[in-house]
Amino acid sequence: MAHIKALEVEAFCVTCPSAEEVTTLLQTLGFELTFHMEIDHPPEYEQVPCLPAQFHFQDTHGNEVIFLAGRDTDLDGVGFPEHASRFWLYPGADRAVYGRVAHVLAVRWSLTWRSLSKACQEVA
Repeated sequence: MAHIKALEVEAFCVTCPSAEEVTTLLQTLGFELTFHMEIDHPPEYEQVPCLPAQFHFQDTHGNEVIFLAGRDTDLDGVGFPEHASRFWLYPGADRAVYGRVAHVLAVRWSLTWRSLSKACQEVA
């Protein structure tokens, strides 16, 4: 079972699983796709990078997973690690489900969760 000290977490993934693979896995865990946005290609004159497609999932307990299907650019200078995709996980009313989802995603794609407040978190 996952032991996560912070509740709102993110993970950078060295691979980019397909949206179908992520969706299928999350559906087996009781999640459904609640929002999807295709890749955003801004006009060249805006001089900002593309935003990868994103997929938002939620279960009946309010647990949420967001999957960014591609590498995003660090526009704020925070310092992102090398990555090919990114996940976020937000807790709902059932912390056991939250922990199970964190563990399954971490094992499946070798994720290391870290707090959105930037303190590294471990998934055991």
